[in-house]
Formats: sequence, structure tokens, C-alpha cells
Amino acid sequence: MAPCTCTLPQRLSPSCSSNPGGIHRPLRATFTALKDPAAVGLVLAAGFEAVVVDREHGVMTSETAAALVSAAHAAGGFALVRVPAVERGAVQDALESGADGILAPMVESAAEAARLVSFCRYPPAGTRGFHPFTAGSGHGRIPPAALPAHANARVLVAAQVETSAGLAACAEMAAVAGLDQLFLGPGDLALSLGVAAGSAELADAAARIARHALQAGKSFGAFVPSGAAAAEAVRLGAQLLVAGADVALLHAAARALSAEIAQASGAHA
Repeated sequence: MAPCTCTLPQRLSPSCSSNPGGIHRPLRATFTALKDPAAVGLVLAAGFEAVVVDREHGVMTSETAAALVSAAHAAGGFALVRVPAVERGAVQDALESGADGILAPMVESAAEAARLVSFCRYPPAGTRGFHPFTAGSGHGRIPPAALPAHANARVLVAAQVETSAGLAACAEMAAVAGLDQLFLGPGDLALSLGVAAGSAELADAAARIARHALQAGKSFGAFVPSGAAAAEAVRLGAQLLVAGADVALLHAAARALSAEIAQASGAHA
């Protein structure tokens, strides 16, 4: 079978558009915050298929994020950018860097989701500003007349549901035209709801978000801190699994090896 050439929105559908009869497994991704293109190449070489460049946390500039997007594409992976907020400039910068998708944090209403879509889509679907000579427009290789439809089709627009207000509005958010995905942020959602991670209340909230996304014909994605969490997200219908972050992976590996060497040498860990 030929390699899959689907765009990111197509890749998050269970059926493969580029190989009729082909089936997509959920896409495996991780957050990247180390600000070094080499780190992107390493996590993709390790088996992840995509990175989510994290501009919400860790103080990252648009220029740094653009370099990480380029590194992901050079390594054969997808690159989403989690923008700091639903703000036109941050979204525009990410899209002009060539990002395959935008993940917006703390989306809490259908109106906010619609504003996100507007910033991500060219008219008539949105209000994205036009420029034919950026990485996101193929540096001029895409004919200007074809660019709006091409870009609107290839960019994933995802709203992160991670507050009690977002949970209450998730059905209305899922109904927003042009929004592709509802994404579960379990850590902040647990804090917002005042419940424990792993609680029945959080599990019910996750199921509610997934159900409304799928019923509206949208995809469902989730942050998954463990294999068990990934299995549960897949059971709910998730097609995007974002596991950990490069900073956490580095810390865990360094800590484990340090403890192993300390034990072997008789030192205190």
C-alpha cells in the first residue's frame, strides 16, 4: 500500500483518503517545549507521528515555534501549534509558519470557538489575512487563486476543553462550522471541576466531550498521560493522542538513569 498522504484533518478520520480501504490508527503526538529543532527530530524518530508546539506554556516566541514546525516537516511529521490564546496575531503567525493545525487552550463558548475558526480560515469561511509567499502558502508554489481553498482544507482547528465553562458549552462548541476537533485537557479540567485526576466525575466529563464531538461529525483528541489513559481515550473515539512533553520525557529519563547510576555506585540518589 502506498504511503498515506492525507492532510492532518484527513489523517484524523478513521478512513484513509489517500488509500481507499485503508484504516487510520489514532495519531500519536507529544508536546514540544524545548525550543530546539533537534528535540523535534528526536521525538519523531522515537515513534511519535506529530508534535504540538507549545506556546501556551514555557515562554516561546513565534520565530522559535516556526523553526520547530519546519523541523517536524523535515522529519516527516505533522506539526500543530498550541497558541497562547484565541488571538489573531498568534494564530496568523502559526499558520504562516506552515503549521498543520491550531490547538487553542481554554475555549469556553461557541462564540470563542467561532472566533478561533474565523482567524484560521480564509474567506468566506473566516477572516484569515491573505499572503501567498509564506511557508504556510508554499512560498508561492500554490497559485494564489487556489490558496484559500487549499489552506482551509489542510489546517486542523481544535478547541481545548479544560474548564467547567468549556464543558458546559461543549455541545454548542462542537456545532460551530469550521471547527474540526474538541480536545480534552484533563489536568486543567480536573482543577476547574474540583475533582481528582482519575475520578469518575472526570471520566464522565471526558465521555461527554467525546460524545458531543463525534455526534457533530468532529474528531475527538485528548492529552493522555499514560497507556491506560490512551486506551480509554481510544475507547471514547479519540483519533489524536498527545502523550507527555519533551521536557517531561527528558526529566523522567534523566532521573531514572541518575538513580540507576547512583544505586550502582553506592551513592545517594
